[in-house]
Amino acid sequence: MTDNGFNVSIKMDPSNGFLFGGNKDNCGTWMDKMGSSSKNKGVPATPRDGAPIELVALQYSVLSYLAWLHKQEEFPTSKVG
Repeated sequence: MTDNGFNVSIKMDPSNGFLFGGNKDNCGTWMDKMGSSSKNKGVPATPRDGAPIELVALQYSVLSYLAWLHKQEEFPTSKVG
């Protein structure tokens, strides 16, 4: 992996609260694959530059469930923060 691959900057998008970051030289999550064959050794087979979709899906799922619990009057708050 190149030096830039170790530069993992994850931030939150304030417009929607979801995570984003990474670059074309790194694997951002455990689901990404770093190339290991002689043709792509050290080059991400699945580069991560953008939103880590499995983390965004998990965030969405948790927030949806909390909203549902609130409607059922089983969770006291209707907002985060």
